[in-house]
Amino acid sequence: MLGAIIQQIVLGISLAAPVGPINIEMLKRGIERGFWHAWVVGIGGMTADILFMLLIYFGLSSVFMYTYVQAFMYCTGFFLLFYLGFQSVKQGISHSSMEYKKEEVGGLKQSFMAGFLIAISNPLNLVFWFGIYGSTLSSLLTKVTKQEAFLYSLCIIVGIILWNLNIAFSVHFGRTLLKQKALGYITAGAGIILVGYSIHFAYKALQLFT
Repeated sequence: MLGAIIQQIVLGISLAAPVGPINIEMLKRGIERGFWHAWVVGIGGMTADILFMLLIYFGLSSVFMYTYVQAFMYCTGFFLLFYLGFQSVKQGISHSSMEYKKEEVGGLKQSFMAGFLIAISNPLNLVFWFGIYGSTLSSLLTKVTKQEAFLYSLCIIVGIILWNLNIAFSVHFGRTLLKQKALGYITAGAGIILVGYSIHFAYKALQLFT
């Protein structure tokens, strides 16, 4: 059983590790405001992940297979990521030398909502959860009880938590070693990547109707 738990934790880390919009937003907010804002973005993302997991666990994943639902998510992801990316680029190249105003960056609530909305509107998240977790859950249910399968599912979340903590701590302590100008470049670069993801989402949305 211990081996299976470790396996699911590693799976959670593997799901969270690829560089994507959530990791980029955690990086950006961590540079701007420190550990808690980066961590809360991750919590927002994990909230969406748990929601996806529950939908799959209770067999409600089919609703996301409709074309119009996927198109809506791609369009929402496009507008959200483009806005966040544009704001990051603007902040990064501003002459304020990373001295952001609180109302521009937002509080912890805004950080949480950014993480949640990015994750919930990211169709690539669906691929991970419905593809990888869905197949893993199906395999588990042939070997263990539903209660044990649910426990293993929670271990996946533990893996995601560990990875998000790694990012939040790394950014928090790493930003103290960088000069203000370098932090500005990193923030602007993160914004450009987010804009790139938004364009990719727009392209995917168009593909659904061609």
